[in-house]
Amino acid sequence: MPPRTARVGPPADSVASQPAGTIVPRAERTPSTPQKDDKRKQILKAAVKVFAEKGYHGCRISDVAEEAGVAYGLVYHYYGNKDGLLASVFDTNWAVFARAIHDVAHMPGVSMLDKLSQILELAFHAFEMFPLVVKVLVLEFGRNARLGETLDNPAVAEVFGSIAKIFEDGKASGELLDGIDPDAMSVIFMGTLETAFVSFVLTTQGARSKVQSNITLDKMKSTLMTMTHRALIGPARPRVA
Repeated sequence: MPPRTARVGPPADSVASQPAGTIVPRAERTPSTPQKDDKRKQILKAAVKVFAEKGYHGCRISDVAEEAGVAYGLVYHYYGNKDGLLASVFDTNWAVFARAIHDVAHMPGVSMLDKLSQILELAFHAFEMFPLVVKVLVLEFGRNARLGETLDNPAVAEVFGSIAKIFEDGKASGELLDGIDPDAMSVIFMGTLETAFVSFVLTTQGARSKVQSNITLDKMKSTLMTMTHRALIGPARPRVA
């Protein structure tokens, strides 16, 4: 039987598709109501679009308010400033990814390679379905020094911990090649994934080289799949010819 697949919710562009209460803005402390939740979702969905189109430095709060169709002051009321808005975009969308990775990492009776394959499939599916969200998460938050070190974010650390657990379990079962440190490999795995997506994010800005332009999303995914399966296999699982 094929390995059980984790149930994964939509990685929000999809802010509008999240259940009420998912979004927890940092600047808002008053009790939540359905109307407020709808407004927050509306603002965050607009913020994803504006940040993706204009970048962090080119985006103004007024641009987000206009896109969302809300009063300028309401954005400030919920999110405080542009940094708070971008941080909330990250927190809301990353939480979906973090839950999915956690579920995969804790699946019983599933091999290390099958878990890693599921994570790659999940990540590329998210990119295909919600490219603007991935662009904002990867290119803006992760590379914006004003928001601090991304790895200091507990939600980000949780994902790296889940990935490291997969490699730890693989090491214990003999699936992971000797000499590979699970913690170091979690950073390499996630860094490789980020680099792959940055390459495609920059395509929309005309920044890819001629060599990069020949690499399709399917080619990138299949290469990462093959590299993962062939480079990490220990004695407990024979290499595929």
